[in-house]
Amino acid sequence: MDFNLSDDQVALRDAVRRSAANSDQGLPSILDSSSAKSFANQIARSVTGKAALLLGGFGYSTQYPMERRMHDAWGWGIAGRAIDLQQVNIASTMIGRRFDQRR
Repeated sequence: MDFNLSDDQVALRDAVRRSAANSDQGLPSILDSSSAKSFANQIARSVTGKAALLLGGFGYSTQYPMERRMHDAWGWGIAGRAIDLQQVNIASTMIGRRFDQRR
């Protein structure tokens, strides 16, 4: 099958592959894995939001699976401040200094 991927989807696929490829000696780097996790969640939010809008009222109705997918995508980013924590990990790695995430 040949899929036409958007630039964001190609970038996300490459980020996940880079994270996996760089983990052959153990755990993947914090920068690679945190970047892929944060970007994946942002893409999921964007895609499900656009899909719900495209479906109109059916996209927000609990009778259809799109509503659940959209709430899941937003919930993953909110649960435990996932996106925020990943971005702190990215900044920590780039700067070379850990930040206190409990404040």
